[in-house]
Amino acid sequence: MTDQAVAAAGSRQFYGRQRELKALRADIERTGLDTLTGRKAPRARVLLVAGRPGSGRTALAEELIASVADRYPDGVYRARLTEPGGEPVPTARAARELLRDLGVAEPPGAAEDELTEL
Repeated sequence: MTDQAVAAAGSRQFYGRQRELKALRADIERTGLDTLTGRKAPRARVLLVAGRPGSGRTALAEELIASVADRYPDGVYRARLTEPGGEPVPTARAARELLRDLGVAEPPGAAEDELTEL
């Protein structure tokens, strides 16, 4: 049985995976190499939660997002990189969905390279 987020009567409860949540939060706080070299810290962080289909990775990511979202007033964005069955999501589709969520208009007929560059 995997640890999952459980919604009951409008409340969120999440059981287990505290070690993983702690490690993800620590990664968010970790100083990046750019900062150590004297360059300005990056404006965005990207975390990848990987695992087998059905392992609870989406529930873990959603719990992390819920616990840190108030620290990111500009928003937290999520991209699904695989379908529930494990098939990869096409890069162009993931890029289109992120652009849509960001309110960026997609150029008509844009190729995958153009979408990912945006």
